[in-house]
Amino acid sequence: MTIESRPFPSDKHPTNDIRNALRPERSIPALLAGVLISILQIALSISFAALIFRGEMTADLSRGIGMALFSAALGFGITSLLTSYPAILGGNQSAPAAIMGVMAAGIAGLVTGGEARLATIIVAVALTTLITGVCLFGLGAFRLTGLVRFLPYPVAGGFLAGTGWLLVVGGIGTMARQPFSFNGLPALFESGTLVYWLPGLILGAVLLIFSTRIRHYSFMPAMIVAIVAGFYLIARLAGMSSAELSAGGWLLGPFPAGQLWQPISMAELSAVEWGAIWPQLPHLISTVVITAIALLLNAAGLELAINRDLDLNHEMRVAGVTNMASGAGAGLVGYLQLGTSTLNERLGGANRLTGLTAAVICGLTLWMGGAVLGFVPTVVFGTLLVYLGLSFLWEWVVAGRKRLPTTDYLIVLLILVVIATVGFLEGVLVGILATIILFVVSYSRTSVVKHALTGASFKSRVTRSPEDRALLEAIGDQAYLLQLQGFIFFGTANGLLDKVRTRVHEFPTRYIVIDFRQVIGLDSTALLSFKKMTQIARSSEFTLVLSGLSDKLRTRFEQGGLREESGVIRYAYDLDHAAEWCEDQLCVNQRDALARKSLLDHLLAIAPQPATERLVGYMERAVLDAGDYLIRQGTEPDHLFFLESGQLTARLENPGQPPVRLETMQGGHAVGELGFYMGTRRSAAVVVDRPSVIYIMSQATLDRLEEEDSEAAYVFHRIIIHVLGERVLHLVRAIDALQG
Repeated sequence: MTIESRPFPSDKHPTNDIRNALRPERSIPALLAGVLISILQIALSISFAALIFRGEMTADLSRGIGMALFSAALGFGITSLLTSYPAILGGNQSAPAAIMGVMAAGIAGLVTGGEARLATIIVAVALTTLITGVCLFGLGAFRLTGLVRFLPYPVAGGFLAGTGWLLVVGGIGTMARQPFSFNGLPALFESGTLVYWLPGLILGAVLLIFSTRIRHYSFMPAMIVAIVAGFYLIARLAGMSSAELSAGGWLLGPFPAGQLWQPISMAELSAVEWGAIWPQLPHLISTVVITAIALLLNAAGLELAINRDLDLNHEMRVAGVTNMASGAGAGLVGYLQLGTSTLNERLGGANRLTGLTAAVICGLTLWMGGAVLGFVPTVVFGTLLVYLGLSFLWEWVVAGRKRLPTTDYLIVLLILVVIATVGFLEGVLVGILATIILFVVSYSRTSVVKHALTGASFKSRVTRSPEDRALLEAIGDQAYLLQLQGFIFFGTANGLLDKVRTRVHEFPTRYIVIDFRQVIGLDSTALLSFKKMTQIARSSEFTLVLSGLSDKLRTRFEQGGLREESGVIRYAYDLDHAAEWCEDQLCVNQRDALARKSLLDHLLAIAPQPATERLVGYMERAVLDAGDYLIRQGTEPDHLFFLESGQLTARLENPGQPPVRLETMQGGHAVGELGFYMGTRRSAAVVVDRPSVIYIMSQATLDRLEEEDSEAAYVFHRIIIHVLGERVLHLVRAIDALQG
């Protein structure tokens, strides 16, 4: 899908949108949508914070929540003000948060001190978000969003399936208060630990099942409220107080007094261990890539939902600005949200007030919500992470089995397994490598040979004598013509080489023509295959004719050692000239005999009657030199000609362009008969290739012939009909050969 950048219409400028949004009939639905969306985003943001600050870093969760809510407020506010379509909302997203969780865990394993560890993680998150913003803005500013689409679809699917796995295990680790690992599975299944995360896993699965059946916008906020209410009801029935719940690890808090968000201080910068950040560079790159991909996927989904095209480059720039601002404040990565944007469209139409309302609520929560958030059950956020992760896994592992080709699906599974067992970046690299290998294998199975023909089925534009035609029908198979297409690389070149070997071994072959007119390029291995082909030509005694090469390709061939060599390699302008040369070589013995034939001999082969000799007597004989014009393009059709010996070429001549050969004729053929019979101006010029003898029939002479010798006139018309029939038959055979 091609997306064109369009300026804002005058009534769709952000300022005008906001004025329109303040009308009561539009503001009330927008405010309602903003409240619902902010509740959901607050819950998700806290979940993402818990995903990053888990295990040993749980003590710093309040700082992480502040970072997440800060970026959520900025995402809603900046996106709503700058987006090209008012319904679009932007905010924190699960995929980059999952990668940041892996990054934070890696840093925690390298940095032991509490203050240094926290500072290093905060700066790593800030740098990741900031660099992601710069890259996204660059993609949009230079209109490079199309490059992201070159990433193979199964690799993107593997990305997201792997993200789903990271979200699920991150949710389990958040609820269990310990990192997930395969070595630590026995500890996770101990009864004292199982009770923390198993309910959240079950609730996440239940949410996934019901979300596929219930599409109402209030479903998810209602489920969050229901989970909180159910948790406290069970706690009350069990007789547990808030202090006991907090001490037992069931609640997020308590959090230290003060605001949740703080800017990065100089003391924190000085405590950063930069040596622990550089190893996370692959994860940073992965974050940039998956963010760009996910943004475009979400945009494509939104385009379908709202039935209009978006300016993707503009939206990429908006995401870039948002993430640069968020990164400056150590916020998380965010971008266009598909679900909430669609909800905004359905509830209030294209309304920027929704996003601004959500930004305000997230900001108020960030400013004063620490005391309240400390009483929110951990299971809520673990459940949300599990739900998001399972939704990714369902889409790509379960549902993907039906909609993806087998090879693509296996790549998705491969990436998922590598991400789960080795690492995220390793999974991505393996997926890209697997895709490249499959592409090479698949493309190598696609033959670069568009047409495989023989000299018996495909003829040049040279109209030959009956004797030559009969000869070419008999021995034309000794010329083998291959029309290539596409890009020739090591995978396809070997197949072409095998095809030539098989042809030479199974059939007597004197000439192999390879046409490059539709070839866009070749690699060095392919060039080596053609050098091997010349070795086969020497040993098997056939000539390799290369036609239709561009100047660039021919230079490459010659520099690679494939220069013209008698009996081995020959270059031709195009396939037609290559076929002509092969025919000439096959007919060389016949041509000597042909040159000694008179016009009468040629005509008697068509019409062996006494009147044929009288017919020749009515025509005027003339001798022409090479380079002479027999017919000028555009002239009146006053004469018809018969070629006794020599060679003529009919060609189109357009000013400023090289002539285009239509047909080359040799002894025994009529010339200019169509214009002569139809009375139309000459559509082409006829030029003498080598000294030729012709016979001329004027219209006046033909009229006299019909009056004086009706039998000879009958023979004349019969000969012309035969010539025209031969031309049609020649054309039909050429078409059949190309289609066959």
